[in-house]
Amino acid sequence: MESPDHFPVEQGFRMRGSTMSRIDVFSDVAFGFALVLLVVSLAVPVTSARLQNSIPSFVPFVISFVMLLGVWYSHYVFFRRYGLLDRVTVGLNSVLLFLVLFCVFPLKFLFSAISTYLFRDSSSTWFATTVQINGMLVLYALGFAAVFFLVASLYWNAWRLRELLALSGVERLLTVSSIVDALGMVAIALIACLASLVIPSAWSAYSAASYLLIAPWKLLNTLYFGRKATNLRNLVAAPNLQ
Repeated sequence: MESPDHFPVEQGFRMRGSTMSRIDVFSDVAFGFALVLLVVSLAVPVTSARLQNSIPSFVPFVISFVMLLGVWYSHYVFFRRYGLLDRVTVGLNSVLLFLVLFCVFPLKFLFSAISTYLFRDSSSTWFATTVQINGMLVLYALGFAAVFFLVASLYWNAWRLRELLALSGVERLLTVSSIVDALGMVAIALIACLASLVIPSAWSAYSAASYLLIAPWKLLNTLYFGRKATNLRNLVAAPNLQ
């Protein structure tokens, strides 16, 4: 592999994948198709009453969009940083895209049901479908865990090829940070899965609150590894002691 010294640097990382590849284009098309699947059932309201009634449909779309955007961004950062096109990366990426497309409908269904329960008085309908909702929560949690396990696997593959990629000390630290971050997302999904199995069916929707752990986890991971990266940069930049 050619020397990465001439690549653009962003946040202390040399962007080895600064140019678009066929796998980037294919992945972006797949993520775009997933977004289309999210909005395909949304109808444009023609009256104010229909606009108010459409709020429960808009809320799950926003949540689903944000969660899908989080997966896309992790994917984007990986290919920008490493530019890997080896067979392991292509294989892991293919399975990842399949799972993203597979999880779109369970994701939208879950948040639509939860949003409808919160914004409308439909208790009878809700309690009549709690078993189905509970099963979908488990299915989605397992899919979410699988997606971020694959993200962690992609970064692990980059770590495995760290010598070939000529990763610097800071770049290696940030790679470990990405692996830990993705594994933390897997743990949160498994917590949500366990909660949906343990919590009584009538309250199973509240197991989705486990995903609120994502924000503090990402903040903690960023602060911890960000401080380590700063200390490492300062150590490298410090003059040699005589």
